[in-house]
Amino acid sequence: MHELFNYWTLLDALPHLRSQTRLLNANTDWIIWCQHNTHVSSLRALLEQLSHRDAHELAYYGHALYDAEATIVHHFAHYKNPTWFPYPMLSAGVIFTGALLRSLAELVAVNALNATRNSEFAIDAAHELARFIFDNLAPSVPNDDDDVDDGRRNSKGNSNSDSIDKDDDKVLLQRKIILKSAAFICPSASLSPTWSHASSETPPGARKATAKGASNVPKTETETEPESESESESKPVSCVLHAKPEMGTGNTEHCVHTTGTHIYFAIKTCAKFHKERIPIIERTWAVDAKQRKYYSDVADADIPTISTGLPNVPTGHCAKTLAILQLSLKDIRQLTDIRWLMLVDDDTLLSVPRLSALLSCYNHTEHIYLGERYGYRLYAPDGFNYHTGGAGIVLSVPLLRLIVEHCSCPAASAPDDMILGYCLQALGVPALHASGLHQARPQDYAPELLHLNAPVSFHKYWQTRPEHTYKRWLGGALGNASARHVAGKDQPATPMQLTGHGLLQLANMATGLDGTTKHLDL
Repeated sequence: MHELFNYWTLLDALPHLRSQTRLLNANTDWIIWCQHNTHVSSLRALLEQLSHRDAHELAYYGHALYDAEATIVHHFAHYKNPTWFPYPMLSAGVIFTGALLRSLAELVAVNALNATRNSEFAIDAAHELARFIFDNLAPSVPNDDDDVDDGRRNSKGNSNSDSIDKDDDKVLLQRKIILKSAAFICPSASLSPTWSHASSETPPGARKATAKGASNVPKTETETEPESESESESKPVSCVLHAKPEMGTGNTEHCVHTTGTHIYFAIKTCAKFHKERIPIIERTWAVDAKQRKYYSDVADADIPTISTGLPNVPTGHCAKTLAILQLSLKDIRQLTDIRWLMLVDDDTLLSVPRLSALLSCYNHTEHIYLGERYGYRLYAPDGFNYHTGGAGIVLSVPLLRLIVEHCSCPAASAPDDMILGYCLQALGVPALHASGLHQARPQDYAPELLHLNAPVSFHKYWQTRPEHTYKRWLGGALGNASARHVAGKDQPATPMQLTGHGLLQLANMATGLDGTTKHLDL
């Protein structure tokens, strides 16, 4: 789908799916949404499972994921009690009735530019899909709510998903469409269908919290409506659909051995975090990152840091980031066999060996822009994809040269990662997603997702033990000291000019990108 329509979220692809294909015609009973790593173990068994279900119901099925706490990657949805709300694991496959997807496509198409969305940012397509369905559609059954009409929630209705908490009763949820957790759709081939409910990685509070308000807990089909003997608890259902680990999307036929010595790590920091954050990096992943440089608003010979020659600003950091890229390119020209640059924050944790393995099958001589992909206003003509900065942004050296030559900042405090993505889209460079890179902390993601693909990075030290995270999730060994690195000149540096001949002028810039008002700062 993303190759056909350049969209990676179902909500934004639906208008095109509706207008350019015949998949949503009245004769289609079921639509199975798969990703490139979704595995169908038996088509015959899948059809058998579907034969026991009502294709005319407004319903969808998948492996249900749950949040342990309100998280920014889900826009703090249900912040009072997020643990009851299920959303699908997209890589395991999601099955929609034709009736639901046609209703959803109609809703999105009718309100293409004015759809009721909780955010202009696309972060987690699965959660945003589940929340959109919950907020905007209702079961096609009679009810006494005047604000529900033709299976659609009226804009006057007070049905926002944030209003649900543990005191709400079963009646309201019966007027909602919630993911049905199907036992035959599994997080992986080696895990049982009920893994997410009993896993030691699932925080105990998550399931306990929902148990207090049992009426709010969407149960699996095996807990509520066993439609055949094979779905009963006494006879577990075999996995018909499941997710497979991602193998990377580079050219696997022409992989090149890559190590940390081939990667230049440009680390953004500022004076107030020199003593607090940099020592954590030095105790963790720095030992594998020989070519690492700390770029700051001041030069500190004890670390050492390199000054960008620019004052620190509270948010955005666009001018600072472009200065770092310019200074890094100048430094790389003096080094041997640097193929990649990775731009990271000073509170980013990394597995350099895993990053090296990931990069080995990407062609470093091409324009490669790799990271954790977010989207901004994807439903609108001015929408675009970008890689979020905290997870780490990987650039091939040829692309780094292109950026320095053509990209500029509309303001010093404009959102750096978004401006970079906007500029690269204008230059025709796609944002390639890497599932192992994470903008947030381990507790902000469902454990099934972290177990499926080995994490490469996490971001933010808040309410975490960074060294524990590094050892537990990134496979690292802790040390008291790292290899001494050389930052070059310790004197304040003067960055290249950010304007001049050859720079891309970002005309008709997407709404809100001329400043910090729309920046999603995690």
